[in-house]
Amino acid sequence: MRKTPSYLKGLAEARARAARDVQCYQQLVDELQVRLAQAQAELTACDTLIKKFDDRLDPGQIEPVNYWQGRYGKRGALREAILKVLQAHAPAEVTTTVIGLAVQAEFRLVFHLPVEREAWLGNSVRNCLKKLVKEGLAEACHDQSNTGYVGSWRARPANLPSEVKPAR
Repeated sequence: MRKTPSYLKGLAEARARAARDVQCYQQLVDELQVRLAQAQAELTACDTLIKKFDDRLDPGQIEPVNYWQGRYGKRGALREAILKVLQAHAPAEVTTTVIGLAVQAEFRLVFHLPVEREAWLGNSVRNCLKKLVKEGLAEACHDQSNTGYVGSWRARPANLPSEVKPAR
């Protein structure tokens, strides 16, 4: 058997990481397409009712609004959303970026500048992940001393729902 050159091993590992990211992003896209279809159906139903009650009104002239009470809804909702993402990808690890995208979609958060999103990832998402690690519900799969690095995380196997636990 031939020895695989180190540059080819590195390339294969980079490809494997990219393939995992593609899977995670595709899962998010699929979930968002379902939500988009539901929201469009609700919008169409509302427009139909508005026209039935008063055909002089143009529903297209009604401006969209952000309607959440508090940024994440009820107390603990951010933590639960992050745990849900970790458990959905278990036993694999998930990057902070993927977790952030899922949570952003869940709470319909809008960031006007990339710097706002990065600050939110660092202040809200990463801090919550660190608390989950301290509580033993998640584990960091990266060197936490390197703060500029995009980390990866996973749910602790003892805290997974029974249908997701890895076989031993």
